[in-house]
Amino acid sequence: MDKNIKNIIDIDISEDLMSVALCLKPITADDKELLNSDDIMTLVAEMGVVVGVRKDKVDWMITDEIYNEYVVIARGVEVTEGNDGHYEFKFNPNPSKKPKLLESGAVDYYNLNLINSVEIGTELAEYIPRDEGSNGINVKGQVIHPKKTKDLPPLRGNGFNIGEDGKYYATIAGKVELNMGQLQVLPIFTVTGDVDLSTGNIDFKGDLEVMGSIKAGMIVKATGNITVNKRIEAAVVSAGKELLVRGGILGGGKADVSAVGNLFAQFIENANVSSGGSVQSDAIVNSYVTAYKDVNIYGKTSTIVGGSLKANRRVRTKTLGSETCVKTVIEVGIEESVNNTLKELYGELHEEEKELDKIERAIDLYKDKKDVDQKLYMQLVRTKIEKSAEISRLRSLYDQINRRIEVGKYAEVVVEKRVYPGVRLLIDGKAMIVENEYEEIVFKRKGDKILSKRYIEEDYDE
Repeated sequence: MDKNIKNIIDIDISEDLMSVALCLKPITADDKELLNSDDIMTLVAEMGVVVGVRKDKVDWMITDEIYNEYVVIARGVEVTEGNDGHYEFKFNPNPSKKPKLLESGAVDYYNLNLINSVEIGTELAEYIPRDEGSNGINVKGQVIHPKKTKDLPPLRGNGFNIGEDGKYYATIAGKVELNMGQLQVLPIFTVTGDVDLSTGNIDFKGDLEVMGSIKAGMIVKATGNITVNKRIEAAVVSAGKELLVRGGILGGGKADVSAVGNLFAQFIENANVSSGGSVQSDAIVNSYVTAYKDVNIYGKTSTIVGGSLKANRRVRTKTLGSETCVKTVIEVGIEESVNNTLKELYGELHEEEKELDKIERAIDLYKDKKDVDQKLYMQLVRTKIEKSAEISRLRSLYDQINRRIEVGKYAEVVVEKRVYPGVRLLIDGKAMIVENEYEEIVFKRKGDKILSKRYIEEDYDE
């Protein structure tokens, strides 16, 4: 091999040792005889490259006089990474909590399903075992191992079994859900018609589906989700999870409807409604509505008129109030008194913890003594238990208020189309009465004032 060949070529090995590139430098006609593919291959081998070398590419570069350009003449074998074992669920374990807006502008509550119903023998899930992948090898012949993968343990839960094919099948008819990593098929109580005097009041541990309406005067409770396919009239309805009312709530001033989770209703009229999540509807008329997070009024003609609405984070609607100035009150955010309560709780909690520390030290001193006044010692132990319980109660209350403050940190009232004069707003405790008609506007509190800005749709495409 002519040693001068090193002066007219450049060989570059990539940092990851997965490729080798060759560059031929421009040469005179007299030096062309120095370019020899065999010599180049020998030089590449001397550099330790033993895998994937393409002599045909070297020949081509020399023949076609490919100068001043790096061409890959060797490649290693890429490692194929494996995949961890995973489950493929035959139902949607994370269904959307937002109704779909149809092209007509109406909101589709009929395809918002809180309950994934299954029959006995329905396939629920299939486990896909881990794939180990395959080794790679770099141009110097070094083996590259894929990352280690892992298998998952079998699903835990109830209402299913594992077939001989390794798939999961329902053993009871009911509702399937994935809750905290557990697969569960739970019973559903279905009322085929209305809930009225013929059925009596209902108190069910699980999910409830009412195919008709819940009539006036009835009391309906369930620890799980409640789906009402028609209406709720002047009844008392309480859901331990979420509540969907496809036909709306026509309360007649006497309905008391609540959900620990989100509450969906086509409309809410003359009712008292509360939600531990968000309330979503097409329209709210003359009602008292409370939501831990948001009140979202969807639909092309969505409106809030009359009554009082309260949400920690946001109230959003197309139209707010009316031309006839019907009294409408909207409250969002956290009033200053809540922040003061949190500060007081913090101080009280700190004092209680100091007292508990003193008691625990006194107990430790008694433990080291031979002659112990058992009566006094037991009194200290009882006091410790009482103090610990009180601290636990105060800490729980403190955390609850702190979470509520966090949710309401950026409270606002969003009106996508029009707000009418006479609407009363309270944002973080600051009051304001809307004196003029506005379009496309957002109200927020800043400092000691309620300010407004233009509503921009892109800002709310969540």
